[in-house]
Amino acid sequence: MADQVGTCATCGVATSRRRHVRYCSNACRQRAYRQRASEPVTALDSFIGRDDDLERLGNLRDARVLTLVGPAGVGKSRLAKEFATGAVWVELSPESDVVQACATALGVIPALSALVRALTGRTAVLVLDNCEHVAADCAALLEPLLLGCPGVRVIATSREPLRVPGEVLFTVQPLPLKHAVNLFADRARANQLGLRLDEEDTLAALCLRLDRLPLAIELAARLVTVLPVAELLARLDDRLELLNRGNRTAAERHRSLRAAIGWSYDRLSADEQHVFRCLSAFPSFGLDLAVAACDLPPDRVLAVLSALVTKSLLTTSGGSFEQLESVRLYGRERLAEQGSG
Repeated sequence: MADQVGTCATCGVATSRRRHVRYCSNACRQRAYRQRASEPVTALDSFIGRDDDLERLGNLRDARVLTLVGPAGVGKSRLAKEFATGAVWVELSPESDVVQACATALGVIPALSALVRALTGRTAVLVLDNCEHVAADCAALLEPLLLGCPGVRVIATSREPLRVPGEVLFTVQPLPLKHAVNLFADRARANQLGLRLDEEDTLAALCLRLDRLPLAIELAARLVTVLPVAELLARLDDRLELLNRGNRTAAERHRSLRAAIGWSYDRLSADEQHVFRCLSAFPSFGLDLAVAACDLPPDRVLAVLSALVTKSLLTTSGGSFEQLESVRLYGRERLAEQGSG
């Protein structure tokens, strides 16, 4: 029986062997292994409260660049992991060179031309996780990559938009209160088997004070072994000290609430940090109050407020600006440090 020529599952080149042979060479076999190793690992804990988000994301599957944006600890990476099954996962650590990170995930040499060659003719999804500190580098890579590879789509997670042509923004909101309470109960019972949580009003108040942020809720749930829920609620003014027992395997910036918010603060300009600190005294405020508090020209304050909204450190509605309570407490801490310095 004559050999039937197939195609390599990695590069698409015709193979000279029987069709059931998947790869044209050992190099392509190794590349496929590295790509599988870069896929997001199925999480070991339960995924709670994002079914509506997954449904809405499903309607955006055709977007060439889909960026999940939102504040620290809101669950962007976890949502992307649940949504983008089978994707090539590119973790952008603090030291990341974007081209190098993508090349490592794809098993090619670190050059844009090599990335384009590897993805030409393929249908693939790349997930770029934690882009905010390299947003400009991501933008510089994505436009030529997507133009050269029509079958490639990108899902990014970031605290600010990448600002590339074709980008669709999906804002990840804090959990609805019901799901926030369910998340706390699930994680608390995992930390203390047999735990009874009967105080629904207290649980709801706790989750509201934690801004319904999954990271803050999960960190708080670890404390049920030493603090009753009511006492934990009473101590939330000191949450930046309390909520510091994250997963050992998490990135450093995700192991405490202070580190998560500090990751955003440290990447602000001097003016942005100044305005952020000055406004931490106010749960909500308008432009006039912001100008008075910051002692900067109105046009400059407005520009900075716009930047802080873009970077997920402020929200705005009807001409009023607001901060999440956890973010505001971080700003007050930095303001006190500035005053004592």
